[in-house]
Amino acid sequence: MNKSTVKIGAALAVATSAFVATAPGQQADAAPNIDKLMTDAQNASNVLKWAISIEGSADGVTQPWNQFNAAKNALEKAEAALNQLSYSDRLKLEARLTEPKIQMQRAQGYLDAITASIKINEKKNKLSAAVNANNIDNVETAYHEMTAEFRKQTILLDRVYGQSTRDAIRNAVKGPAEDLIKYLKNDVTVHMLSRDAAADIKAGRNLDAIRKVDEAQAILKANELIWGSSLQKRVDDVLKTLPLQISTLTRIDNTTVSVKLNRAVTTIQASEFTLDNGLAVTYATLSKDGLTVTLTTTAQTPSMKYTLKYKGSSASFTVPGSIVPIQIGNMTTQHRDTSEVLAISATFAGSYGYNTVRIDVPTGVKILTINGIENIISGAKSVNALPDKNGTVTITFTANNVSTTAMDKTISFNKMENNRVIDTQTSGIINFYAPAKAGTISNKKVLYVDVYNNYFVTTDGLKYILKGTLDSYRNEGIAVNYDTFKYALNKEDTINGTYQPTSSSSFNIAENYYFIGLTPDYKFLRKSGTAGYRMIGNSIELSGYGQPNEELFFFKNSGIYLGKVRMNSTTGEWKFKTNVDQNELTDFYIMQQQAGKTVPIFNTLNATTLRVVEGPMNLLSVSEGTGENEDISNKEVTFTVAPIKRTNGTEVAQDQVVLSKTAFITLQDADGTKVQYTNNANGTIFSTVTNGFKVKFGPTVEDKIAGSILEKGEDGILTGPLNVIAIEGVTNAYDMNLKLTNGFQIKGY
Repeated sequence: MNKSTVKIGAALAVATSAFVATAPGQQADAAPNIDKLMTDAQNASNVLKWAISIEGSADGVTQPWNQFNAAKNALEKAEAALNQLSYSDRLKLEARLTEPKIQMQRAQGYLDAITASIKINEKKNKLSAAVNANNIDNVETAYHEMTAEFRKQTILLDRVYGQSTRDAIRNAVKGPAEDLIKYLKNDVTVHMLSRDAAADIKAGRNLDAIRKVDEAQAILKANELIWGSSLQKRVDDVLKTLPLQISTLTRIDNTTVSVKLNRAVTTIQASEFTLDNGLAVTYATLSKDGLTVTLTTTAQTPSMKYTLKYKGSSASFTVPGSIVPIQIGNMTTQHRDTSEVLAISATFAGSYGYNTVRIDVPTGVKILTINGIENIISGAKSVNALPDKNGTVTITFTANNVSTTAMDKTISFNKMENNRVIDTQTSGIINFYAPAKAGTISNKKVLYVDVYNNYFVTTDGLKYILKGTLDSYRNEGIAVNYDTFKYALNKEDTINGTYQPTSSSSFNIAENYYFIGLTPDYKFLRKSGTAGYRMIGNSIELSGYGQPNEELFFFKNSGIYLGKVRMNSTTGEWKFKTNVDQNELTDFYIMQQQAGKTVPIFNTLNATTLRVVEGPMNLLSVSEGTGENEDISNKEVTFTVAPIKRTNGTEVAQDQVVLSKTAFITLQDADGTKVQYTNNANGTIFSTVTNGFKVKFGPTVEDKIAGSILEKGEDGILTGPLNVIAIEGVTNAYDMNLKLTNGFQIKGY
């Protein structure tokens, strides 16, 4: 070891001993100091806590800046000292500052809320002064300033901690401000509308002016305004500058139109109104307020556009151009406009000439024709009709009023015998939606969305058209494009905006409704060309998925309550056992709602429908030829499937055949020869026909039968009437096998 090594070692020893000697002393000095600072911060925050609480010394008006600054300084000193400590020591002590930090945050909210209150009060006092000065122009200016400040500042009022403290501040300023806004809203609105309407008239925008005058007049009529008399005079003066003309034109039905004028008149003559394309006005009536004229016309032609002229103004309407056919067995809910004309037919076998059919018309629906003859009947009524030679009754119908919705409607046809209903056929649910008018959409719930036809319907039955890029769209306040909005919009969403039927509209999904819809198990879904889920038996277990932990309520047919189940709290899975009627069509309606509520009122519009058809798939008949029963080779035979019938003989449903690629039929003649013919083998072809199937039997080649010989019998060939022993691989859409009974033969082949 050299001398340098010895010196370095000695120096290290001295440094180490010095560190060991001084470190404990320094920590001992720091500990009481940091503890005092932490205590000071806690005490100061506790004082602040009671200074911002109504339960303490707070009054909701005074801002406790001294207590706030004292707590802030104490907290800053404690944090500065805390940052000088080691990581492990900080962990032990910093939890003591959690409560002081919380109180500082709450105090900031309290101070901000009082500042907001002061700003709101300043604007409120300015508005009150304008009211006291009786100057409506100044009132409008101050009103807009105050409402803008109110919207901006009230957010801060809701950030105060503690319900009682928050209520004290809000009650002191928010309530009086809202009362003043509500008190003046109608006066300010009418004042603005009348001024803007006058400007529209000067610019030649008469239709815009009419809409604004109508809105102002409606407010004046429905409310008692502070400056009511002067505002009414202002609106009347604006009206006097408008040229008399048509404001709106509405087609009521095929002989009635309604005309709204832009201002009231005292008399009217039918001759003052003219229509083109051969349509004539035969009668005119004027409403009591002098604003609405109801015109009776000659019969209007479907698809025809008519233009009405009056006093130099004109407006047009188009008669619905086509009649939409609906099948009586189709239970798909119909979503239609109130202006559309629909047709539906019901057929009752053996009814021609003597069986009356009673048609039950619901409220909101109007029959136009019965079996092609005009017969205008408005619900809720019943009308009797005689079927045609095929036992069919056909009606055309529409909504009773083009401006009034008619939802959750069904039409029933009842076959009568001795004044007693012996058979009933009912339509699916029909909804007629009225077109939405121009105006504000305020927190409306969405009832139905049609993304393919670009519209949605709110729960009041009003239909809103989405006009692509012409409109503007938002989802919870965030701007989105047309497609994003359309596919985001769902039933139960809350929507706001402004709507114009022909010009730019704005839509905002204010609140998205997140919900798992009720879905029956896939096997129950109705398949194309069927009347409903098919089964045999008197009981069924329904199943599917829905909103976890909610309850399902089950109804049958016309609303018979069956019971309820609760869905799995995790998966939403559900099952429900019940009975079905034999050889019958049964409709189950399932309604989903929060658990613990009472049984909901039965409403098909808000229910999921599941249709079940019970009955076997039987063979009805086998076609006969005119031959000598010698050789089935190359012959074609048709097999008809029996419809499902009630005990009274009326038809419930009809199965359509589904064929397996390896379907086969087994035939046997009188001497015991038994042959099986297989689809697509040796020239034998099975194919479907309406209500059944046909078999073209393969050819006999060099005395060899196209089918497989199962038993040779006496001669090994098929002759004479052939018994149908078996049919396999022939099912309906739900894999139900064709049931074959004894006695079916193939003859005359």
